[in-house]
Amino acid sequence: MAILTLQDVGKYVGHEQLFSGVSFLINEGERMALVGPNGAGKTTLLKGIAGLTELEEGRVSVAPGARVAYLSQDPDLVPERTVLEEAESAFGHLKRWEVQLRSLEEKMGSTAPGPALDELMADYGRLSVRYEVAGGYEAGTRVRAVLFGLGFQEEQLSLPTRVLSGGQKVRVGLAKLLLSAPDLMMLDEPTNHLDLAAVEWLEGYLKQVRASALVVSHDRYFLDHVVGRVLELERGAVHMYHGNYSHYLTAREQRLHQQAEEWGRLQDEAEKLRSYIRKYGAGNRATQAHDRERKLERLESRMQGADRPVQRQNMKLHLAQDIQSGEDVLKLDGLTKAYGDRLLFTGVNLEVVRGERVALLGANGVGKTTLLRTIHGEVSPTAGSYWWGVGVQRAYFSQELNQLDGRGTVLDELLGLPGMTIFAARSLLARFLFRGDDMVNRPVAALSGGERNRLTLCKLVLSGANVLLLDEPTNHLDLESKQVLEEALLSFPGTLFFVSHDRYFVDQVATKVWEVDQGKIAVYPGGYSDYRQAREQAQVAVEAARPTETAAPRMAPQRAEERARGKEQRKVQAELRRLEDTITRLEERKRDLEQVLADPETYRGPRGRELTAEYQAVERELERLYVEWEAAAQ
Repeated sequence: MAILTLQDVGKYVGHEQLFSGVSFLINEGERMALVGPNGAGKTTLLKGIAGLTELEEGRVSVAPGARVAYLSQDPDLVPERTVLEEAESAFGHLKRWEVQLRSLEEKMGSTAPGPALDELMADYGRLSVRYEVAGGYEAGTRVRAVLFGLGFQEEQLSLPTRVLSGGQKVRVGLAKLLLSAPDLMMLDEPTNHLDLAAVEWLEGYLKQVRASALVVSHDRYFLDHVVGRVLELERGAVHMYHGNYSHYLTAREQRLHQQAEEWGRLQDEAEKLRSYIRKYGAGNRATQAHDRERKLERLESRMQGADRPVQRQNMKLHLAQDIQSGEDVLKLDGLTKAYGDRLLFTGVNLEVVRGERVALLGANGVGKTTLLRTIHGEVSPTAGSYWWGVGVQRAYFSQELNQLDGRGTVLDELLGLPGMTIFAARSLLARFLFRGDDMVNRPVAALSGGERNRLTLCKLVLSGANVLLLDEPTNHLDLESKQVLEEALLSFPGTLFFVSHDRYFVDQVATKVWEVDQGKIAVYPGGYSDYRQAREQAQVAVEAARPTETAAPRMAPQRAEERARGKEQRKVQAELRRLEDTITRLEERKRDLEQVLADPETYRGPRGRELTAEYQAVERELERLYVEWEAAAQ
């Protein structure tokens, strides 16, 4: 069943059409990616579906009773609420039911036995089932699980939302959306501001829930693990691809290749017809030439409706070093950094040689950026020292993109560099997609995040450094620009240190991983996949080395195994009985609801919506319990 249907949807910005004829549907439980170059209209389309902006053409249909939620990059939070209170607000209906339950309990306690008490108890029983099925008793646990999964710490839950950073506010907004359990989630860059652990947690969460999702993301690993279809929005039109993002790339390449071949064939055929017409139009073959003219008209009409192959405009990035550094690039000797009582890293002893590409990984706030700034000389170490090798020339890329002046134009940003001419500046800016007078004369303060990133990379090209320190260099870049950056860094002959939460980027670029955790730095050779594999193997080794329970050390191995098996069987049987009791109770409630919902009078007031919501919740819970029962029975 389709939960969302779009038919010939179009949107104008001023007098220009952003997109038109957009048609697709999303089925229940389906997760789909919306991809395309920056400026194609992806966020606008999401907002249009959510009703936050007007779509001038077409029709958006949502299945009756389905709830749609949109993740904004600027969520609307109540400043006076704490992080915990804001997340709990997703369960407003549970709070109302809880108040009603407490009120019924008080009334039952003060009512004498009789019909009135029986009616109160019946109301209490129905509301209790509704509250339980909707997850009322687990709500507090769920709220904390989601907040912790998204990277919040216990001490942060009491912070008022007004003091949160922009990234923390987005994470609170994402937590509210997940907890509200909508039928359709529209997620605009949900992995922004998440560290690696939180991104992986979110992947697992989305795979478990039954909700449908339409996702805009520049995280390729995330899309590969989460979505089953990809909708490409480009040049005002859409193309649908089945499979994850990697399948999309392959299928898109094939489609563009076939499109180019077909266009070339049509061009060749048209040119042959024109040539014949020019040669014989006035001769003894004029009749045949007139036939060719009619055929050419039909062909040109067909070509107007055909997809003309257009190459995407990507930035051109080449990183070169002025001189080569010595073999030994960096040595850390007992390097330590602390802010008051907060220790970020201590006693770090590491060495880096020329040509290595080191990725710094770890949770948000563990000190990755501080380590980069320390070895770059922007921050003084608390203890220990570091030493740069002979001939090292460094350049630093800040994730804050604060290395731009911001007071002038894009062109001014380059003309302020020594020896730069207008011609050289405009030529270089064009390689980074800053073309035309309007773009090069645009104020830096008015640039988007992606444009500021490209301008910073443009200045980085001019540094000629042989050691690059990059803090989140892929932030704000679209997928094509990320690929260009990857290729440039892979061909860069110097040494690289970088912080990134983009797992695909780390996997492609890194030759070594430094994991910053609890004040220590662990070193893993290879990229992200190698790092994860090494971590998993280490965890298996730890589990294997952990002492087993020794309550009966002299018990024969076979007897111990039998006892353990019997204990496990009893546990499973008890779980089966519990599941069967719950299923029986919910099936009875489902039948009761079906009888009530069959009466048209039920829908004349708000009670109809409440009962419909309860019925849908009971259905979802029963489906989950059936799967759980089958697994336990097996």
